[in-house]
Amino acid sequence: MTIGERIKQLRKKNDLTQEKLADFLCVSYQAVSKWETGLSSPDLALIVPLAKLLNVTTDELLGAIPENNDMRYAELKADYDETFKNGDMLARLNVCETAVKEYPGDMKWLNNYAWTVWCRDIGELDGEAYEQEREKAIRLFDTVIENTDDDKIKVDAITGIVQCLCGKGCKKEAKKYVDLFPEAKIIPSDKDKLLGMCLEGEEQIKHKQHYLEGTFMVLIDTLLWNNISENKYTCKAAEEIINAMIPDGNYCSYHYEMAHIQFRKAEIEAKEQHINEAVELLKKSIYHAKEYDLLDSISPGEYAFSAPLFNKLTIDSRKWCHTGNTTLLDDIEAMCKRKSFNTIRDYKEYSELFKK
Repeated sequence: MTIGERIKQLRKKNDLTQEKLADFLCVSYQAVSKWETGLSSPDLALIVPLAKLLNVTTDELLGAIPENNDMRYAELKADYDETFKNGDMLARLNVCETAVKEYPGDMKWLNNYAWTVWCRDIGELDGEAYEQEREKAIRLFDTVIENTDDDKIKVDAITGIVQCLCGKGCKKEAKKYVDLFPEAKIIPSDKDKLLGMCLEGEEQIKHKQHYLEGTFMVLIDTLLWNNISENKYTCKAAEEIINAMIPDGNYCSYHYEMAHIQFRKAEIEAKEQHINEAVELLKKSIYHAKEYDLLDSISPGEYAFSAPLFNKLTIDSRKWCHTGNTTLLDDIEAMCKRKSFNTIRDYKEYSELFKK
C-alpha cells in the first residue's frame, strides 16, 4: 500500500473530506488529491502533522519517531505569548504557522493563526495583498467555526469573521455568522455589538441606540443600587450622566431613577438640617415621580425618546413589570417617613409637599 493509499484510508476512517484535510494542513485540495492518487507525495515536513491529524503514529506512515508533544506545545505557546509583550507580529505569524502544521486539527491554534493573519493585515498591508490575506483569514475563521466544539473558540472566530466580512461590505453574510452564536454560553451584549456591525441605515442606528441604552441602564443601576459609594457621590454621578445622555429633559422611563436620585439627595440635606435644600430636592423628586406615574399607571402606552442619542427608541409602558400596586409617588411619600427626615418634619414647607 502506498502512502497515498494509506492517507486516503485513514482520512475516511477519521471521517475527513479531502477539503477538511487540506484546510487543517494549510495546503490545497489539489495537493491532497494528488497524494491519494499517487501523482505526488506529501512533503517530509508534513508527515508528523499528518500522523497527528489521522490519529496514527508516524511509524504507520514512514516509521518516524513521535515528538514529545506536550513539551513542544508548551514551547510554542510560550513563544506565542511572548509576542504580545514585544509586539512582534512577524514572529507571532511564524509561531502560528509552525503550530498549525505541527498540530493539525487543533482549533485553538488555527483560531490564533486566523487572528494573527487578520490583525497583521490591518496594520501592515494594503491593496491587493491586504484583500488576499483577509480572504485567507476568512477561510481560516470559517474552518474553526465549522469544526470546533469549544464555544469560547467559536465565539472568538465568529467575532473575527464578522469583522472581516463587514470590512468587505458583506454585511448580510456576516449576519449569518452572528446567528451561529452559541446562545446558552455567551453574553448577549457581545452578540449585540457584532450584530450592530452587520446592519445598515436606520436599522443599524436603532440597534446601536438600543445597545447603548441597555449599557447606559446598567451603569445607572450600578451607581444607584449597588452601594458602591456614599449616596452623595453616586447620586451626583448618576444625575450628571443621565442629563448628559438625555439633555432635553424627556426622561421617559428614567423619571424613575431621577425621582430616587433627588430623594436621596434630599435625605442627605435633611440629615444635615438643610431644610430649604431638602424641600426643594423633594419637590424635584415628586415631580419626577408624577411624570413616571403618568407613563406607568395613569396613561400607559408607547412613548418616544427625543434626545439625540436615543431618538430612534420608544418604550411601551404597558409591558412594564410591577411588583406591587402602589405608585412611585406613594413610595416616595412612604420613604419620607424615615427617621432621617425627623429634623425637618415639623416645618410647614415639608408638611405641604404631599397635600393633594
